[in-house]
Amino acid sequence: MTQSLVQLNADFPIPIHVQIKEQLKLLIGLGHLQPGEMLPPAAQLADQLQVNRNTINAVYTQLRDEGLVHMQKGRGTSIADKPAISAFRMRQQSLYDHAKTMMTEAQHLPFSMDELMLAAIAYQHLFLSQSTKEARWLLVECHEHDHPFYRTKIEEIIGHPIQVAYLENDQEILSAIQEADQIVTTVNHADEVKEWAARYNKSVLIIGANAQMSTLLEIARLESGSAVGFVCLGKKGGEWMAKRVQEAGIGQIQHMIAGVADEHSLQQIIHDSDLLYASAAVYDQMLALAPNKTRLYPMQLEQSSEALLKEASHIFVSQHFPVTVL
Repeated sequence: MTQSLVQLNADFPIPIHVQIKEQLKLLIGLGHLQPGEMLPPAAQLADQLQVNRNTINAVYTQLRDEGLVHMQKGRGTSIADKPAISAFRMRQQSLYDHAKTMMTEAQHLPFSMDELMLAAIAYQHLFLSQSTKEARWLLVECHEHDHPFYRTKIEEIIGHPIQVAYLENDQEILSAIQEADQIVTTVNHADEVKEWAARYNKSVLIIGANAQMSTLLEIARLESGSAVGFVCLGKKGGEWMAKRVQEAGIGQIQHMIAGVADEHSLQQIIHDSDLLYASAAVYDQMLALAPNKTRLYPMQLEQSSEALLKEASHIFVSQHFPVTVL
């Protein structure tokens, strides 16, 4: 499928890797590539498209960083699970509809599609760059929590990509905070990040998330004494998941915690648990390891956090990048 649908134009002044990535994103967004479906190995796709293998590896890595694919050593690259791309699909379908309308109308104009697209890019850079300039947003998190979830949700709300800096790397955080226009972190690390940001007299948006009510109700119905494992990227993420269950007043289960990076603890929890709940970031991996026990632990951003992000995005644009009337 990928070979027949991805088309490259070496003469078009858009980098080859961008052409490949954007076409794959469109195929994912429109449902032509389904959750769990494997993408061709990098070497195979490179041969099909007659490009360097490193180009495909770079594209797959970028798609992974955007939360659209999972890359697992020895297994390959697969489309992300449905919860991770459902919102992306809604946005991509709308984008496709607008593009289709524009292209259909352009067919009646005395210009080629390439000419029209290049003229639009030139116009944007010359006349709209000030009003459309994007703020430099930064998410500060640790590797152990489900940071892809927070990144995806923030990008959906503000409408453009953000940078992520991890607490495990002090030097990375200092540099990223210094360059950022807007800093965001989660309740888990609020005090720590505010202390970092204070060095540069910058404020921090604090956001939070909850487990979906349907999942909590499901866990509440488990038999008393059930051994339930909570698995995230790291142990801290698993602790967060278990804490949300406890805060909901669910106390009849025996909970266990593990991160996928700790192989010993992970194997132990798989062996000892009756049921496993995995965050979206590790769900596919856990499903492969324990298909009969694994359930998804979906998260949802707090409504107050959504409102905070929307307000901050609107205020920044209106204060820093007023629309210029030509």
